[in-house]
Amino acid sequence: MRDGFSARGQDAPGQAHLYLREEQLRQGYEALLRAGRALARLCDETLGEQNLGAAHHRCLFLIASHPAITMSGLLRALHISKQSLNRVLQDLTERGLIERRSKPSDRRLKLLYLTEAGQALEGRLFALQRERLTQAYLASGGPAVEGFRRVLAQLDGEAKGG
Repeated sequence: MRDGFSARGQDAPGQAHLYLREEQLRQGYEALLRAGRALARLCDETLGEQNLGAAHHRCLFLIASHPAITMSGLLRALHISKQSLNRVLQDLTERGLIERRSKPSDRRLKLLYLTEAGQALEGRLFALQRERLTQAYLASGGPAVEGFRRVLAQLDGEAKGG
């Protein structure tokens, strides 16, 4: 047992199945859960020092990745309630980690940016995850990384024609 999950049998490397069995689908989903938890755990200590949680981290990451994102854009990306997002954004604003700027062409529209302090914190957090991701990608090789990216895009519904 690893990470609170039971380890089931694994397929041989490179073994492809046209028809996946339920057990294989469950193994894949379980692996996604474990990987997500492992990446999140890398940041727990740093977030805890700041009295921040996973929702704060997700917002910092998305704002860093998409400067000038709107609240609507964050809501679509996070699939959470407006009330929940407002609480997190208010907290991040009060801590001086993000700022809201009016869009010059439409003053009603607020664009979100990281402050210098927000950039520094998000940079520290992502550096922790970047190392693990880089190691995993290098160990897996280019074709595996591209296949993984395609699987994730399909799961997220972004792939064209699928």
